[in-house]
Amino acid sequence: MKKFTLFVLSIGFVLSVSIISCSALSVSKNTDMHTAENALDYDGIYRGVLPCADCPGIKYTVFINRNGTFRSVMDYLERDTKVESAGNYTWDKAGRIITLKADKESPVKFFVGENSLTQLDADGERITGDLANNFILTKANYALLNKKWNLVEIFGKPVDASQTPKKVAFIEFNDQENRYFASAGCNSISGSFNILPLGRLKLGQGMSTMMACPDMTLEDQLSKVLQTADSFQITGDELILTKARMAPLARFKGASD
Repeated sequence: MKKFTLFVLSIGFVLSVSIISCSALSVSKNTDMHTAENALDYDGIYRGVLPCADCPGIKYTVFINRNGTFRSVMDYLERDTKVESAGNYTWDKAGRIITLKADKESPVKFFVGENSLTQLDADGERITGDLANNFILTKANYALLNKKWNLVEIFGKPVDASQTPKKVAFIEFNDQENRYFASAGCNSISGSFNILPLGRLKLGQGMSTMMACPDMTLEDQLSKVLQTADSFQITGDELILTKARMAPLARFKGASD
């Protein structure tokens, strides 16, 4: 009788564990419904510079709209060639990959991440190799451009309005000319720039006007930042320039219209 009772209890325990396990799996399946399609702000403007066999690179800009349409522009650097496309995009069943489809053009696939699009190969697989990161487009790469960024902090210290007697200290990245323009209130500084993958930035040697000003401290500091910075980060309306993603060298706020 005892053996029979233990046998029944054992069966009951196994069934209970099985029911709990199945219930847990069911809950897990029902709650794990987040995808890029329904959980991310995927619409917006993305920019990257693709590798190019016979030019310095291809500025690739993709405009993704919530209504299922897109527009893209491929601008070949140092060549008078620009290719524009427009059409519709579709999601895969998992809600993580979009396929851009334009008339008479091969479809282009992207993995959709947080504020990024990673271009995939024709089979929908990630591109590998040394240049793999060059196929990542980000919203930050585009948000950096064609906007006046006012300097609010440099080397950890707030910028005092009295340090810029003539005008606000700022930097601006001109997309058409591929040059940055900056000022600390006295001389103007300009130079070339390249946006690299994963938030890296290459600033060319700046050229400056030669006006003499009573206090050159802030201008000297800004010039040092431009010579040192190799990466950037944009959060909301704040731009941060850094060296090797370490402590901020300078902080800027987007100028209001």
